[in-house]
Amino acid sequence: MSSKNVTLTGSIPNIKPADAQKLSLYAVRGKEILASSGLQEKGAFRLEVSRNAISETGNQALEVVVGPAGLSGSLPDSSAFQRVRLNRAEIAKADKPVSISKEIKVTDEQVAELLRWCREYCVSGTVIGQNGCPVPGARVTVYSVSFTGSGYVKTPRATVNADMNGNFTACFPWCTWLFPCWPCWPIWWFCWPWWWEWDLLHIIETLEKVPVRPVGPGPVESITSGLALIRPQGKDLVRGQGFAAARKADFQFAPDPARTALIQRKLSNPALREIFPWWWWCCDDPNVVFSVTQGPTTIVDENPATDTRWCFEDGSTVTLVANSSAVTACPGDTPPETGFAWTRVGNITVDKIHQGYADGFAGTDSSDLAFTAGLDIYGQFAPGTLVSYYQVDAGQWSGNPARGGTPPGSAALLGADLYNYIFIYDAGFNLTFAGPIKMGPFTHGGLTNLFATEQSRQAAPTGTGLDPFPAVPAGGFVLWAYEGLKVSTNSGNLIAGSSLGAVDLTLTGYDNSFTAVALAPDNPLTLMIDNQDFTTVHINGLKAYKADHTDAPFDAGSTGDCPAYLIGVGGYVTVDITVVDNNGHIFEYEVDAEWGHGHSATVTPPSTRGYAVNSAPFVTLPAPNPAQKLFAGGSEVMTYYPTTSCCYEFRIRAGKRVTQGYTYPGLGDRDFQTISLKIS
Repeated sequence: MSSKNVTLTGSIPNIKPADAQKLSLYAVRGKEILASSGLQEKGAFRLEVSRNAISETGNQALEVVVGPAGLSGSLPDSSAFQRVRLNRAEIAKADKPVSISKEIKVTDEQVAELLRWCREYCVSGTVIGQNGCPVPGARVTVYSVSFTGSGYVKTPRATVNADMNGNFTACFPWCTWLFPCWPCWPIWWFCWPWWWEWDLLHIIETLEKVPVRPVGPGPVESITSGLALIRPQGKDLVRGQGFAAARKADFQFAPDPARTALIQRKLSNPALREIFPWWWWCCDDPNVVFSVTQGPTTIVDENPATDTRWCFEDGSTVTLVANSSAVTACPGDTPPETGFAWTRVGNITVDKIHQGYADGFAGTDSSDLAFTAGLDIYGQFAPGTLVSYYQVDAGQWSGNPARGGTPPGSAALLGADLYNYIFIYDAGFNLTFAGPIKMGPFTHGGLTNLFATEQSRQAAPTGTGLDPFPAVPAGGFVLWAYEGLKVSTNSGNLIAGSSLGAVDLTLTGYDNSFTAVALAPDNPLTLMIDNQDFTTVHINGLKAYKADHTDAPFDAGSTGDCPAYLIGVGGYVTVDITVVDNNGHIFEYEVDAEWGHGHSATVTPPSTRGYAVNSAPFVTLPAPNPAQKLFAGGSEVMTYYPTTSCCYEFRIRAGKRVTQGYTYPGLGDRDFQTISLKIS
């Protein structure tokens, strides 16, 4: 059975290696590009062309063209292209690669003409994670962006590997004469991006005030009488910012069909088109966006509609911030002077943790945060401390450290799995391996629940619960994504599998012979952990009243679950709610009234019940107690005065005062009740 593609092979003779990097071979039908192949250093190519495209009915010839690298879609108009016609019928039925070397001949003069307006364009940059640390193993693709009448086109130009610090430089041939700046070129007045329209109108209105016909070449530049136009930079025009100061007071940055139609009518005048400076929108540098992968994961994928760098100058630099899926390599925290010290939980340093709670932002509802979910806990050994392996002891508190709890009298070894992530490079800085590796627990010499440090993991004993370390090439080196990571586990594992409790973490170190190392004592790391939901979040009932505080009439046709009332002008609704967290870790809660399409308002009082802000007065429930880091909530009745006859949904939005070390509390939708209210 024939394959879906036909392979065309060959070599273009006498191509200089430097020119071969800038050229590609294209299979075309008319102006349509069917396939392309870059040229190897000595001009060799391998072109995969769809068999269906070759066999498609019609009388257009199948041809190959040598041209600048990076063309896509259709072949630009240029006399520099040398078209070579192929035997379409024979190629369509070929069941093995077809050599076409004999048909293709390109002279030095033709290559020079093709590359006359081409140059090497380069852009450099750094790929970092959201924590500001570099992303090793990043593979960066730079695209040029063009705008057609129907949308954006991204064309990949170069793909390069970033180094171990996330730095990269990408270069590719850029030929300005092949890439007209107007989408509908050569009939440029047929279409344009909508964000050009304020500049277009400004120029058109200025030209319409000057009844002078141009003389000689350079239409608009030859008009000197009464013309108040200074050519802006091309990149400002491409971004729609060439004449920003001339915009009217009612300017709105959005498409406007009426404005587009006005420009189309004006440009239908041939006399205006003759003097309109369409070439002002052209620049010598490409419009670019980037994508980045790390292994199989896409960590940057820029949208040309919002992220394009218009007319991005040759030699520019960028900083690409990866999404949360990226694995970064951060330098370790500052080590202590002696012994060992815990340094942080997630991004929260230990000096910001007191009585088991993260300080958060003092004086706000995001303060005094208990810990929850998965925790990454970091620590550092002092320089010169000969610790290769360690154990972590978890001692359980009785009660809450901030509320009179009792510290642990004993501890048990932590046995939760710990993985780190490594990048292995060879001597030439080429990435040879990237992936997770287990650090423990393992058993050796009668010691259980051991973990390896980053420095000792390569030589750690295998067959003990640890797999062999991946091979490191001669002269190569290893980067660790999470330097100093000592514990990474669900927080419940720190409190013996419970969902609520407090723990003291301490560490015991061993040298490479598994002999205990005396460490200067460090304070235990105390963490208050809460993995429980609210005790109660509930709307107990709604009542509707008229302005005179009497009960509003109930619509007998409505149901108990979807009641309807006639409250009249000045009428109101009371919302009886209960929001309780027996653990005392309420962040905020509020009741929202929502109606119609996208309308909402907060029911008062208050606008929001919070741990530290907007919390008074408390009439029917206990006030927060920051001294004990306590806000347990309760029951209360809120009031709302609607102004529109509609169906209303009263919804409780609430959140707990907890963190996993990276994010802060927020509100989530909880219980709700619907009611129909009629004003008149």
